[in-house]
Amino acid sequence: MSSDRKVGFANPPKSSRWQKGQSGNPKGRPKTKSEFMMDAAHILIQPVDARAADGKTVRLDGIEAAYLALCRKGLKGHKSSLLEAIRIMLDVGPAVQAKEEEQKNERQEIVEMLERLGAKFPEESE
Repeated sequence: MSSDRKVGFANPPKSSRWQKGQSGNPKGRPKTKSEFMMDAAHILIQPVDARAADGKTVRLDGIEAAYLALCRKGLKGHKSSLLEAIRIMLDVGPAVQAKEEEQKNERQEIVEMLERLGAKFPEESE
């Protein structure tokens, strides 16, 4: 080496260094499983037009429309679709009921607080 430039550990030759503006990782970091799940969730919450039983078009979230299609396919005789729809219902049902119960309790707390402050409400018949 005739030049006084140092080449070795942590000092690569000038010819093999990154060019200005060149990325060391041009493809970027690969997506993780959670990012794919977030992308799928974003797609499934987009509104979709679906046809109701009476023939009218209604707007549903993508996930609701997919579940509706799965149920319809199961009711037409596709056994595995029906079993999958029932499995989803059994998995999701308790969570939905718990959420509804929580909302009902929150409403009841608000009504009780307003009644303590002197507001009057008509009796509800359930």
